[in-house]
Amino acid sequence: MLIQELQERLDRVHVDLDELQQGPDQDRHRILAQAMKAEVARIGESAAKADFPDVNEACTSAILLIESVQDPAVERGVGDYLALCKSLGRIRASLTRAAEAVSGDASSFNFAKNASATIEIDDLLTALHQLHGSQCGSTALSSRLLPIVIDRVETLKKTGGKECSGMFLKELLDESSRKEAEFIEIAQAQIPAIVEVVGALTRGERWSDQFADRLRASIGRLTRLLSSAKQANAPQSVFFDGLIGFLTLVVQQRVVVTAQRGKTVESRLQECLKAIHAWAEERLAERSAIGSLLGMK
Repeated sequence: MLIQELQERLDRVHVDLDELQQGPDQDRHRILAQAMKAEVARIGESAAKADFPDVNEACTSAILLIESVQDPAVERGVGDYLALCKSLGRIRASLTRAAEAVSGDASSFNFAKNASATIEIDDLLTALHQLHGSQCGSTALSSRLLPIVIDRVETLKKTGGKECSGMFLKELLDESSRKEAEFIEIAQAQIPAIVEVVGALTRGERWSDQFADRLRASIGRLTRLLSSAKQANAPQSVFFDGLIGFLTLVVQQRVVVTAQRGKTVESRLQECLKAIHAWAEERLAERSAIGSLLGMK
């Protein structure tokens, strides 16, 4: 699938950016920047051919930011790389929206055709359990969509329902899609800002009241992230919850953050957005599979 290929290319850009931020020698710096620019340009070209204008536009903006950091002789701060990271996040978000649109077009057609169709609840539950069993093993069951849908259909059965309509399923799937989109939007806005503060910890920034305020602001960002992750049933909620506890202890000066520990947290945060998008793609596949069940009669 084209979108998956473009996302994999973007993953390679993120790997190069991570290395670039580590301060390689000048020759390696130039090679990494050129590779990033070429890869993003290819993503934009493919997106333009596939008629994904938002992806192409996001790539154009990212190329300008890559060009701004490609000269190793120019001094730059964390903010320059943070802006580039956010720009790559916009490409990722536009790719996710494109995937949703492609899937949504097919799904909308099926539901429009089958909106008034119904299926026996027992038959639907059997199909859902079979689908669930076939997908076990790839993602943690606690973060899957299928158990939520099964629970809602079983609740409908307990209240006396004998049949399930296409509209009932559509509302369930639309609800999950909305919560996931909200979570991704919040994550893309908040995680880069949290990374910047944790990065300061890693670099051994001197303690001050101002820095403590920045940490408290990061805890506030994480609290919003945690709430949204729980709403979307995202697996990252466990990590966010633990990080809130850790940063709270740091603010209270009850733990000393070593450089290695700070780097570990920073690395986990940097990988978090990739993991969130991978999880969202799996949920998208689940919605498509669930939506197709109305076709069985």
